[in-house]
Amino acid sequence: MNDETIENLLRKAPALAAPEELRNRLQTQIRLPQPEPRRVEALEPRTWLRRFMPALSLAAFFVACVLAIGIQTSELSQLKRENEALRAATQNLDQLRAGNQEFKRLQAQAQELEQLRKGSLETQRLRSEVEQLRAQLAGAEQVKAENQRLQAVRPVNSGNPGTNATDDFFAQAQARAERIMCVNNLKQIGLAARIWANDHGDVSPMDFLSMSNELVSPIVLKCPSDKSRSVTNWSDVAAGNVSYQMDAPGIDEKEPNVVFAECPIHHNILMVDGSVQQMSDERIKAAIKIIDGKKVFMP
Repeated sequence: MNDETIENLLRKAPALAAPEELRNRLQTQIRLPQPEPRRVEALEPRTWLRRFMPALSLAAFFVACVLAIGIQTSELSQLKRENEALRAATQNLDQLRAGNQEFKRLQAQAQELEQLRKGSLETQRLRSEVEQLRAQLAGAEQVKAENQRLQAVRPVNSGNPGTNATDDFFAQAQARAERIMCVNNLKQIGLAARIWANDHGDVSPMDFLSMSNELVSPIVLKCPSDKSRSVTNWSDVAAGNVSYQMDAPGIDEKEPNVVFAECPIHHNILMVDGSVQQMSDERIKAAIKIIDGKKVFMP
């Protein structure tokens, strides 16, 4: 008998029934573990916070970034407005500076014109005085001629002391008149030099011929007491045939105390500011100092 036959026999055999009591006994002895009921625990706040913390952190970071961008944008807008205001203020400041410089320039010109006007008035006053002195000199010359005629007619009295006194009176009057006319000439020279300097960067001319357009006549360059010269035209001036000496050619007008020109005969000095001082030998030695090669009037 082989295995297959044995297997078939076993399959055909009737099933054995278990004793009833055995089944009950086994069921009573065998106890299966009962599954415990699942407890649904409420989420603690801490557990909920931990769970949503990444999302909350990301949201807070995003809100902070938005706030920072908003603040920076507001600050940038404010800075732009301030920058535009500063630019406008800078433009206004440049305009104010330009206006201030123009005002200062006009003020300087006004002061210069006022000084020139005063110099012109002084020159006119001196001219009127010169005309009066010339008229007085003419009358004095007539009186002197009449006196000489009378002296020639009557016998000469060697013991009469009035003759020399009369001659001295006329000589002194003529010397005073010539000195005043010399001051008038220097005043006109100073006025012409300042007008010339006003058109040439506030620098005085280098010679008298340069300001021929500003001088009324070349005759003002001859001192009335200078009998050795005859100045009738500008060619005489070009040849240096003038009575007055220019001590500081090309001087800047910012040095008003420097002697610009002088009369060697009367010792009248013309300052850079246009004023004229009548000096004596003693006063020249005391008041005129040589500084950097320039004659400076130090009263």
